[in-house]
Amino acid sequence: MSRRTGSILFLLLAAAFFAANRGAYRGYFQDDEFDTLSWTRRSPVEEYFTAALTPRFLTNNFRPVGHFYFREAERLFGMDFPGYVAAIQALHLLNVWLVWLLARRLGARPWPAAAACLFFGFHMALFDAVWKPMYVFDVLCATFCLLSILLYAQRQWVLSFVAFWLAYKSKELAVMLPLVLACYEIWFGQRRWKPLIPFFAVSLSFGIQGLLLNPNKDNDYTFRFTLPALATTVRFYAGRVFLVPYLGLLLPLAAWRAPNRRTFFGLAALGLFLLPLLFLPGRLLSAYCYLPFTGLAIAFAGVCETIRPVWAALFLLLWLPRDIEVLRLEKRETLARDNQVRAWVTSVETFAKYGQPVEAFIFSGAPEGFHRWGVEGALSYVLDSGDLRIYADGEAAASEVLTSCRVALLEWDGAALSIIEHAPGQDSAGK
Repeated sequence: MSRRTGSILFLLLAAAFFAANRGAYRGYFQDDEFDTLSWTRRSPVEEYFTAALTPRFLTNNFRPVGHFYFREAERLFGMDFPGYVAAIQALHLLNVWLVWLLARRLGARPWPAAAACLFFGFHMALFDAVWKPMYVFDVLCATFCLLSILLYAQRQWVLSFVAFWLAYKSKELAVMLPLVLACYEIWFGQRRWKPLIPFFAVSLSFGIQGLLLNPNKDNDYTFRFTLPALATTVRFYAGRVFLVPYLGLLLPLAAWRAPNRRTFFGLAALGLFLLPLLFLPGRLLSAYCYLPFTGLAIAFAGVCETIRPVWAALFLLLWLPRDIEVLRLEKRETLARDNQVRAWVTSVETFAKYGQPVEAFIFSGAPEGFHRWGVEGALSYVLDSGDLRIYADGEAAASEVLTSCRVALLEWDGAALSIIEHAPGQDSAGK
């Protein structure tokens, strides 16, 4: 395949991707995005660089590479949501190109590598990762992991290590990358283990620190090394592979049907990157498949090498309707939630522009899936203040501020937000 042909095919793929996912530009921020936007722009640049360089595990879940991206994106786009979508989708297409380069570097022929890119590029298990800015952590982690593997394959040890470090500072899942590089040495390298020493040293350091210093002792972020936890996570992620329940459990058969190095390496990368997620039953999110599915794509290229192109095309044609159906369902649900949040935030913006200053906020109800941290983050961001007093209706502190200071009462009825200003000893005035 010539460069010209490859470039044309990639442009066609990008055009098809943007056309299929154009609905994302009608979306809106959710709770995690507002929470992140509310503080990243206030943090000085020095904090990001210090956190990016430190070898210490950050117990506050600060991911300096991804959070710095948010800081700079906010400076560019503000509350222009389509700008964030364009950026994350551009990063996704960069990763599709990196999957192509990696598949080719591992010896895949052009059409199997192209099939892998198509499979990865349009996989709707990754829907949130290409629709929601908050999952830029997963996307950036995959970018730097792919770069690290490619640079390692070119014997650029130092640059590969830097990419690995940035991958970890994007998201902790990259801690498994040294094992993936070891698999590369086994199947494609010359079994040189010395260059891997610094990779494993860093991985072990961060891994041990993460287990010992993890502040999440009994919540959704707690690792649970139990069989029930494993059964829950395996069932979930197996259903994400082909978007059909349990079908992903058949993946090991690929190594038997297509016994080549690309299949082995891809399946190993998929399993290794998934491994930490298998012990987090409280955090079952499809977007977490993003990095592991780069390995799935490579394995898919390996399988395509051993079958006729017509069979690979037939598989994609059979898989595509299910992929489109998932896109349709996710799109409908996501835009419905986003429209509710947009209505809520628009009312807050109106209040910020025309309302009288208040000393506290009391909220009652919120859009579906919009948690307390989203309410606090949105108010803090829109009102440009990091020192707001915000309470949920019914809290003891809420009753106290009602009788002691001027407050804004935020009442969500499921479709619209009403904001009422209230002062002690005065009648409420609707705004």
